[in-house]
Amino acid sequence: MNVSDVASLVKQTVDIVDVVGQVVPLRRVGNRHVGLCPFHREKTASFHVDAENQLYYCFGCGSGGDVLSFVMRYQNIPFGDALKYLADRYNITLPEKDGSYGASGAAMEAARKEREKLYKILRMAADFFYRQLHHSSAGKVARDYLRKRALPDEVVEAERLGYAGPEWDGLLSHLKSLEMDPEAGVAAGLLGRSSKDPSRLYDRFRNRLIFPIVDDQERVVGFGGRTLSTDVEGEPKYLNSPETAVYHKGRMLYQISKARQACRQVRQVVLVEGYMDLLAFHAQGFYRVVATLGTALTPQQVRILGRLADEVILAYDGDEAGERAMMRALPLFLQEEVSVSCIRFPNGMDPDDFLKKEGLGGFEALVRGRKDLGSYTIHKTLDIWDGSTAGKTRIVSELQPLFAAVRQPIIRSEYLRLVADRLSLSEEVIQRQWMHSARNMVKHPRTPHKKAPMPNLPQTQSVEENILRVMIHHPHLIQEVAASDSVAYFQEGKLKAIAETLIQSPYPPRGDFNAVGIYDALADSESKELFTRLLLEGGDMKEPRVHLQDWLGAISERRTKQESQDLNEALRQAVQEGDVSRMNDILMRIQNLKSPRKG
Repeated sequence: MNVSDVASLVKQTVDIVDVVGQVVPLRRVGNRHVGLCPFHREKTASFHVDAENQLYYCFGCGSGGDVLSFVMRYQNIPFGDALKYLADRYNITLPEKDGSYGASGAAMEAARKEREKLYKILRMAADFFYRQLHHSSAGKVARDYLRKRALPDEVVEAERLGYAGPEWDGLLSHLKSLEMDPEAGVAAGLLGRSSKDPSRLYDRFRNRLIFPIVDDQERVVGFGGRTLSTDVEGEPKYLNSPETAVYHKGRMLYQISKARQACRQVRQVVLVEGYMDLLAFHAQGFYRVVATLGTALTPQQVRILGRLADEVILAYDGDEAGERAMMRALPLFLQEEVSVSCIRFPNGMDPDDFLKKEGLGGFEALVRGRKDLGSYTIHKTLDIWDGSTAGKTRIVSELQPLFAAVRQPIIRSEYLRLVADRLSLSEEVIQRQWMHSARNMVKHPRTPHKKAPMPNLPQTQSVEENILRVMIHHPHLIQEVAASDSVAYFQEGKLKAIAETLIQSPYPPRGDFNAVGIYDALADSESKELFTRLLLEGGDMKEPRVHLQDWLGAISERRTKQESQDLNEALRQAVQEGDVSRMNDILMRIQNLKSPRKG
């Protein structure tokens, strides 16, 4: 039994309505169950669970999938952990290590054992650092630092902060005394290996205040360490665990578990950059806050934030560096369509300093006056305009990448209005300038980067989507789509992949249409969500075959038009080059392309 078989076993045993119903109040509507989406705030229920096909989809935020993807998204855990969670919860006996998994299953079991070993040694390290902070004489430097920063004892205790002493082998010796394999300490990111002598290991964290990083299941997966040294040049202020089998800093956020609980009441979350800044909020009893883990914000983290809350508020340091970091993050939020705003702390203060001085009331006042990050960034860019015509061109060019990241038409229109009003330009002129710049980039590329694909026209996607809806809801017509060869000329990749999967899967009269089997056969999560949406949207229409023939005809006409344009362009080039043989060949192909229309 391979991993796919194990997943199928779990999905066949577990009822998605029961799993979702434990966290979402559902009401039955036909063979559907409907409720308020747990992934975004809404007043009108748009979250649908299909009991027959064991799939869910939210028509508000676009999330969809099966019971495994629901658990993964809701608990923010990887596939393997979701599989194990459901198996444990519903008493499903999974194949053990006796080889019944097959090669893939054996690898999965080995990886699980390795992760368990890392969790164990990381917990031991966390306990060691905790004792060093509270019970060692060397830990006084860390205790003094915490008192200086006025971090309450209850927060220090709740987060089990720790201390790594200055020795090169303090943790290493402790792990050896517990008969733990030091190589496991290397794999967990706790120990480093000497570049001069690979057999020599040393503690990665030394003379640092330690912040344990835990996952959604409260397992320690890594550490952040704030230096307490004052005389070591070139040492980073913060040191973080490296990537390991259980710690992926670009896909996690500090204190995500506490924030998720708090955001279920108010779907708004604050994002800060530092551990101490975050704990300063905890000291005020405010838990709707997360922090990045020593890296720049990543698309994966933005997606997590989008599932966590309806609005993200960036509360970075009030200096220029903090402002630049916020503006660099903006395109990620625009691309992921996550609402983001910002606040600015006065006099260059950071969140910790501000909360100490003004308290939570002062922060809430800043939140009430928050600004949309896109509008803020545009205004800051416009502020550097020198009033000249050449300056207008520079500003418009500088803003072009920002607008390229905007996917929502209303937001794009609002931002465009801001620029047009400030520069006394029409919106049409600004967009023509961007098109002009884009054409110049094509004619005179300045970088080796690949040209970004142009988005398909909405009407193109709608024709292809309509064909797909007919295939899904009237599977007896799939054969007609297959015979037309229209799918080969679909322009939208995801739609094409789904259509090809439908054609390759059993359908009447060759067999029974199996929506779950098609869902499982799709290669990526985006295709799965798109298929789920089309399936749950419903496909009621009169005379579907008549509509289908119209849409297939539109695809055929589009294909012929494109081929004609390509041939005319090829003919133009052949004329310029004086290639008579090629000209005659292209003219013949043009004639053949037109001849079917005469009948």
